[in-house]
Amino acid sequence: MTTAADPNPNKFPALISGAQNSFTCQRCQMTNSRQIYWLPSHVYYCPHCIGLGRLTSQDWLVAYPEVNAFAPVAKPLAWQGTLTSAQRQVAGELCQVWRQQGEHLVWAVTGSGKTEMLFPMLQQAVLHRDRIALAAPRIDVCTELYPRIQAAFPGVSCGLLYGSGQLKYQYTQILVCTVHQLLKFRQAFDVLVLDECDSFPYLNNPMLHAAVKQAVKPHHTLIYLSATPSLEYQQRIQQQQLNYSLLNRRFHGHDLPVPRYQTVGFGKTITTNWTLQQHLKKLVQQQQRFLLFVPSIASSEKISRQLTYVLPTLSQNFVHAKDPQRVAKVAAFRRGHWQALITTTVLERGVSFDNIDVIVWQADNERFNMQTLVQIAGRAGRSAQYSNNQVTFYGHKYTRAIQQAITTIIELNHG
Repeated sequence: MTTAADPNPNKFPALISGAQNSFTCQRCQMTNSRQIYWLPSHVYYCPHCIGLGRLTSQDWLVAYPEVNAFAPVAKPLAWQGTLTSAQRQVAGELCQVWRQQGEHLVWAVTGSGKTEMLFPMLQQAVLHRDRIALAAPRIDVCTELYPRIQAAFPGVSCGLLYGSGQLKYQYTQILVCTVHQLLKFRQAFDVLVLDECDSFPYLNNPMLHAAVKQAVKPHHTLIYLSATPSLEYQQRIQQQQLNYSLLNRRFHGHDLPVPRYQTVGFGKTITTNWTLQQHLKKLVQQQQRFLLFVPSIASSEKISRQLTYVLPTLSQNFVHAKDPQRVAKVAAFRRGHWQALITTTVLERGVSFDNIDVIVWQADNERFNMQTLVQIAGRAGRSAQYSNNQVTFYGHKYTRAIQQAITTIIELNHG
């Protein structure tokens, strides 16, 4: 953001007037009414991207041309792992997409190794001195992905950027960021990988869709990653507007854990449901770690307090999207702190924990749609050693979403 007096030749007005008293923001590309967003100081502002700082009709933006000023790295990829034959096929298809500068969807089950399948393509891009962005709608996905990229490409400059992040932005060849942060870039990236492209808040969000299009160069490679593609992507595939790679097996070759459904009587709570309490007591005795998904922020904190009294020997904590200690708690749980973590759908996707059972309380709640339940179930059984982790859905009624989620997982297992 700058002023009209700034001599920078790359500046342009933040807001431009349109027809019928409208204006368009050149940071987020959203169109609004001047009458609604008019200030007493006789300027108007954009409400959509105000979280990145308020832009008014008096402000200007500056876009610096991307010069790809990166030092050459002879052998950028240090990852010593091996891909399965199915993974190698997808990785080869992604390399071909990069050479042709196209768009492509990787439709792969949770735990299939989507990140590792990207490595050969990313290595080609790094050697070509491309600038690369790995974006995801949620912070938790980014904070888990960033150290993995750093470890795989130790000689390549890599940055992490999200709204509440502690790291200061630096110019790097690889940037891991939330999708919102792409609003700060214009024609900057040669390669953009959008992870969890079916996830809130990116799903059905015109501003974030515009951010992705604005952040890439005119000639670019755009890769979408998803285990549960939304109807939008499936329709584009059916209409032959989008090519895709399909992988329905995890890297270790074992089946996805199939959830079992347990009916809960109406009016029953987590403190009065004998079946659930016996389930949790058994996990405590077995020292089996688990994630307990609940439908709301309020219920995550409430149930955590209730379990303190019901199961005083259970070491547990809670986390949700508005938790100021969210990143630290997830990192602590990954290191082995607590036997259980009570969570909202904030941890439904993009995070991995070793040897974790999964329980969904009130799985019939409207917050748990089919895609969400499939993603939640995918937190279990992610390692070869513990591929048979258990997934249990508790609900008052057997909803269509529950039925579809279980059926989808069974169908994926049978290929």
